[in-house]
Amino acid sequence: FSPSERESDFSLQAAHLRPMSAPRTVKCWAAAKPKAALEEVCMEVPSLGPHGVELRVQFCGLCGSDVHLINSDGGYADFTGFAVGKPQVCGHEVIGIVTAVGEEVTHVKVGERAGIGWQNGACHECEWCKKGDEQLCASVKATCCEGNVGAFADYVRIQDGKFCFAIPEACDSAQTAPLLCGGQTVWTPLVQQTKDGDKVGILGLGGLGHMAIKFASALGREVTALSGSASKAEEAKALGAHAFVAHSDQSQLDALAGTLDFILVTLATTQTVDFSKFFPLLRPRGTICFVGMCPPITADVFTLGFTMNNITTSNTGGRKEMESMLAFCAEKGIGASVVLRPMDEVNACLAELESAKHAKRFVLTRD
Repeated sequence: FSPSERESDFSLQAAHLRPMSAPRTVKCWAAAKPKAALEEVCMEVPSLGPHGVELRVQFCGLCGSDVHLINSDGGYADFTGFAVGKPQVCGHEVIGIVTAVGEEVTHVKVGERAGIGWQNGACHECEWCKKGDEQLCASVKATCCEGNVGAFADYVRIQDGKFCFAIPEACDSAQTAPLLCGGQTVWTPLVQQTKDGDKVGILGLGGLGHMAIKFASALGREVTALSGSASKAEEAKALGAHAFVAHSDQSQLDALAGTLDFILVTLATTQTVDFSKFFPLLRPRGTICFVGMCPPITADVFTLGFTMNNITTSNTGGRKEMESMLAFCAEKGIGASVVLRPMDEVNACLAELESAKHAKRFVLTRD
């Protein structure tokens, strides 16, 4: 966390003194309609309540969910700003400097570095919140959905400061930003559904998959990377995979049959995928878990019953998973592999994200 990432004492003081009861006008990159190019506009965000937090945006990861929100597809249409008569402003993997807090907020302070991910609110009273599974709350709120102005902006505000997280000193800001959604999405099933020494397969080596390999290896799992492209073998092993299998080669799949305790599917595609060839890779009682934007699956549950295999899913995680992930990354020196681009190049980045599969995450920067 370099001194250059901090605001000047004067600007921080000025931000803190700004009346939180007043709305704020932010400069943001917004889509006026589905599939439209983003344009820089000014929009008003609500005043902060007693539990609210405001960040000056420094880094914001670009996620596949942003693409679906802007395009109003992939099951996201009802959650867009368009659905409530507003432009869509994305951005939910944000690292910045705290510039204002409500009087009830004590865990982050003005001038400190903090981050916000996909979720920005919950009831904190229901069964799931009390278990630490806030992502399952019926009152869940998302940072850039349903008209909320996300972090493709100079400032971002949330009303539930419990979803603003202090960033450990050892964590690099740019490399940590994608962890706040994509990273947490793969961290949660790995820590909840696997254990030390498990043989874990990671299917898909894109933005989610590369983070999953780093995490699984550092957690002490024996990692096999699974990709349709044999050319990704060296890259996968550099990320921490102990073995690589090109699933386009049936002989390699046959050799792997019945050996994996867990497969994490990180594929993001709208194309039909034949997942039946991956089920035989599992040991008895093994689990295949689907995260991200996977297409629908078909499974022969009768055959799976003979080996008592499990099919599961996972969704980001609660606050406890976010905090444990950040602490782990600080201890192990883990961050996402990123490509930095200025925020005014957001349209070019979106186009590149849609047209290619990267084992790196775009991170947008603001001065």
